Amino acid sequence: MDSLSEKEIIEDFILNSQDLEKLDSMLTHFNVFETLNIVNAEIRHSNVLAWLFDPKANHGTGEYFLKRFLKKYVKNNKGGLENKLTILDTELFDYGDVEVRREWENIDLLIKLNEQDKKVVIAIENKIHSTELEGQLDKYKKIVEKKFKDYVQALIYLTREGEKPGDNTWLICDYDFIAECLDDLLENKRDLMNVNIRTFIEQYLFILRRYIVGNSEIEKICKEIYQKHAKALDLIFEYRPDMQKQIFEYLVELLKKFDNIKIDNQVKVYMTFTTKTLDKKVDIKGEGWTKNNKILLYEFSNTEKGLSLKLALGPGKTDDRKKIFSFCKLKPGIFSSLGNEPSAKWTTLYSNSIINFKSNDVKDKSFEELKDVIKTKLTEIIEKDIKVIDDYFEQNWDEFEQNWKK
Repeated sequence: MDSLSEKEIIEDFILNSQDLEKLDSMLTHFNVFETLNIVNAEIRHSNVLAWLFDPKANHGTGEYFLKRFLKKYVKNNKGGLENKLTILDTELFDYGDVEVRREWENIDLLIKLNEQDKKVVIAIENKIHSTELEGQLDKYKKIVEKKFKDYVQALIYLTREGEKPGDNTWLICDYDFIAECLDDLLENKRDLMNVNIRTFIEQYLFILRRYIVGNSEIEKICKEIYQKHAKALDLIFEYRPDMQKQIFEYLVELLKKFDNIKIDNQVKVYMTFTTKTLDKKVDIKGEGWTKNNKILLYEFSNTEKGLSLKLALGPGKTDDRKKIFSFCKLKPGIFSSLGNEPSAKWTTLYSNSIINFKSNDVKDKSFEELKDVIKTKLTEIIEKDIKVIDDYFEQNWDEFEQNWKK
């Protein structure tokens, strides 16, 4: 294998990668949660759990999921639930009078079992990506204690990996436990579900395994593929598309189409430019920024977080910086909210976000899919905001500078 060329290594990978087809089949199978982009939405997970917990819901499996959840949870938390609930209790409960509430008093899930001999209330605070707010659990605990004095109270803190709550009266639960209960449900009540319900639950379990708690089967296949084809995969990774570089090159291409734009410094992460108007009007040199020693430049920030543009007042003589800063303060609206004085070295006069990779609108999109977004937003900024700034300097700078000198 060592004597093979890079091309031969890739060809061998393509010819002998049946595992890739299996992995591709698993990852490209339609899933309603992925399609609707609600995999990480806590409120959606809480809605699904409320539906599963409710014996009267249309899943057709009655109390099985709630009963299974309680049995397994009581077994795993004998210390935390000591003298409160037993496995025998969970077996003998009359589940015909169960009430499941969503967002009652802001508590994610509240389950009431109205047994005559032993009334039980279960409060579940659901956290997937968000974190516990200060005092939140203590507040919910006090609400439950006040409203359900005659009930056995179980407080459950449900997180991805069983994070420890700030209030130790809340019992820990993780989504791996939820996945185990779903496995039991699908195994033992499959015949009671219609095909649509079964498919929905299977898809929900899949996204839990893939995105929330980890998928052992997917991990196993990936490890096997890498072990067999490490050299080919390392080559692919080495030559993988560089999103930031692609965006940078596309920005240069776009800017060259605007007659009034003058590119100053071309670096992948931080790229600067000015306009012919600013270059002509503001004949002031800066210090220690770009090679052209401009003091006033537009700058792209092209990072893994996103793409943004700002008009920056760079390092220079104090009087020069105050003059430009004061001039921009006279034009509120287009310029950023400015303080009384410019900062010691760098001051942002104007800023605008072009792409935020955390936004659902662009998250997980390819570069080709992002090109139209970049072009549309950048064109709008240049033709509107930058034009307003150019016109302001064109019409007012000379007079302002003359008065400043006086």
